[in-house]
Amino acid sequence: MTDALQSRFKLFLILVCIFPLLTGCWDRLEIETRAVILAIGIDEAKPEHEMERSNATHLNKKSFTEPTAGSVRITVQIAVPGRIPLGPGGGGGGQTESAKRPVWVLSSAGETIDEALMNLQQQLADRLFFGHLRVIVVSESVARKGIVNLNDYFRRQPEVRRTAWMAVSKGEAREFMTATPELERVPTLYLLATMDQAVKMGKLPNDFLGIFFSSSSAKGQEGYLPYLNLKKQSNIEIAGLAYFKSDKMVGATNALQIGNFMTMKQMNPGGYNVLEQIPGTETAVMFQSTHRKAKITVDIKDGKPHATIKCLIEGDVREKSNENFKLTEESSKKIEEKVKEDGVKAFKKLIKQTQKDGSDIFGFGEYIRATQPAYWNREIKSKEKWESMYQDISFDVNLRVKIRRIGTKVN
Repeated sequence: MTDALQSRFKLFLILVCIFPLLTGCWDRLEIETRAVILAIGIDEAKPEHEMERSNATHLNKKSFTEPTAGSVRITVQIAVPGRIPLGPGGGGGGQTESAKRPVWVLSSAGETIDEALMNLQQQLADRLFFGHLRVIVVSESVARKGIVNLNDYFRRQPEVRRTAWMAVSKGEAREFMTATPELERVPTLYLLATMDQAVKMGKLPNDFLGIFFSSSSAKGQEGYLPYLNLKKQSNIEIAGLAYFKSDKMVGATNALQIGNFMTMKQMNPGGYNVLEQIPGTETAVMFQSTHRKAKITVDIKDGKPHATIKCLIEGDVREKSNENFKLTEESSKKIEEKVKEDGVKAFKKLIKQTQKDGSDIFGFGEYIRATQPAYWNREIKSKEKWESMYQDISFDVNLRVKIRRIGTKVN
């Protein structure tokens, strides 16, 4: 082969390699042509929601005047292109209130989550896009009936990020989609910030969608979700943790019990305060936990699992009710003992509460699977058997409390 032919052959190979790169964005989908869903609220469908349904997913005609027990109504927040604020400050003047709204709230109903979304798609020109979905709110009534359909759909949906939040609402989930908080123009971002900041302050476990899926799938553990309550001024209260048995919500903690749970699971930082009265006095102090340590071990005693929880809480004295009372080493020891005594009672109460409901959110079953595999394979084997056995396991709680700081004010 001559030099000229070799040069032409090399040039031809280069062109062949470059041609695939010249296709560019042949399959592009502009963001303006997507219906970007930021949040979804899921409630029970009622007869009055018949007009929000359609026959788009049914081969034969069907009456929707009487929804089935599993019917759902979804409410979505869709981002309006060009109205999502990219920085501080509001929009310009001269606009109507509806023109300033950064999201469009729509509702639809169906027998399943996917059917409800397909019915909604029939009403939209743009394709629904879940890549920016940040929050899923499920009403308590739906959660108590079971969320197996919800879990199945969102696990199969590749666009849904596992870092999205899912929460249970005390009332209707739709109210969270239509709320108008004063601190944020986009309701979803305010709800997202509420939970993210609560995690940073030690008031809520980091419980993303993916973590909930993993916990719910484990044989020796159950899932839990934030339990939210919407107040009159659109401010959102983290009222506790909603815990599940299989796919059904069976109970909820109160707000302070979140701190108890996080202590036993060694989730930091510590962020909850307790008001305690110093024994032998009329003075009360506010104690705030700042750091938590814990160790859970599971043994087999008399043929049954026995759990031992050892915890350490370090914290500060934030306030005292009596200005004249002096905080000394002796009084600090009394405070530590009082917090320890009440803490042990609170921890045991929470464990017994979850035992009564058959929901092992602490993962004691997983400790047995890891450290006592022969016992698990012989006596338990399945998630259903552990849910039944968990109600009768024995446990011990050991707690130590250490006051690190009492403030800079002179006693």
